[in-house]
Amino acid sequence: MKIEVNRVNQDQFEIIIEDQRLTLDWDGLARLNREIGDFLDPAARTERYERFLARLRSANNTGIQALLRTAAHDDILVLLHSSEDKTELHNKLYGNMSDNSVKLYMEDLLFQFREGVPGYRFDAAMLRLIETAETLVGEGALNFDGKEN
Repeated sequence: MKIEVNRVNQDQFEIIIEDQRLTLDWDGLARLNREIGDFLDPAARTERYERFLARLRSANNTGIQALLRTAAHDDILVLLHSSEDKTELHNKLYGNMSDNSVKLYMEDLLFQFREGVPGYRFDAAMLRLIETAETLVGEGALNFDGKEN
C-alpha cells in the first residue's frame, strides 16, 4: 500500500493513500495523529482522559462554567458520569451549575446511563470535551491553575 504525507503550504497537508487524496489543516492532522495513536495504544487514550479529568479539578470556576455552557449536553452527561468516583471534580462541576441545571443533569443521568456509558460514546464525548477545553484555553476563558481571570 502506498501512503504519502505532503505539506501543501504553511497550514495544509495532503495525505495520499493509493489514489485517494485528503487535504487537512494542522488541527486535522493533529487529530488524525491522536486517533491513530489511540487506536494503536488504547492505554495512552485512557491516560489522556484521566489526565484531562485531573486537570479539570484545578480549573478556574469561570472556565468550568464556560465549558458547561459550550460543550454539548450529552458530552456533559458523560463528563458527570465519569466524575462520579472523583468527588472533588464531581463537586466542582455541580458547584458551577444552577440548581435547575443540577436537577436536569441528574434526571438525564438516571435515564440515559442506568447501565453505564458505552465505550464509543465515552471516547467520542471525551475527545470533543478535550477539544472544547483546548479552544477555551486558547481564548483565555479556561485555565488549569485555578486563578480566575
